[in-house]
Amino acid sequence: MTTTSSSSPHNDLIANARFLHAYLECSDEIQAGVRDMLKIVFDLETDDADRAMAMHTIADALYPNPQNGILGMDLEESEQDTYQGVPEMRDIVDQMNEEESLFADRLRSAMESKGWTQCDLARLTGVGQSAISNMLIRQCRPQRRTILKLSEALQLSPEALWPGFSE
Repeated sequence: MTTTSSSSPHNDLIANARFLHAYLECSDEIQAGVRDMLKIVFDLETDDADRAMAMHTIADALYPNPQNGILGMDLEESEQDTYQGVPEMRDIVDQMNEEESLFADRLRSAMESKGWTQCDLARLTGVGQSAISNMLIRQCRPQRRTILKLSEALQLSPEALWPGFSE
């Protein structure tokens, strides 16, 4: 009996067609987000961790997975599911939340000290204003290269923005 390899040209073509079909069914806003993530995926300076995160974001946008039967699960609810019954995971998530909070406070303070708006910082860094807004309200975690762009524009060390940042 002959089996078809999962990486055959035919299967790749079907997977690409499914991807394109899912993309075309999305709203303009989601398509724009997918295009932004694809820029990260194909950027030669993107490290493997950021590339993987971008790919997961694309997958979540195009193929939403309901959590406990509900679409659009809140990040905090997702974190609770992740560390339920595993105290070490709770400590890690709590540390990550603290770092994220400190970053948002430091970014806001640095912008205020320069008298810059989110639009000003977006223009100077090439990071979207909506992404900056989401970082300030802790709706997303910045990628390493975003922290580097922000710190350069604000004339700060990356460590001054993100606690424990190491290059």
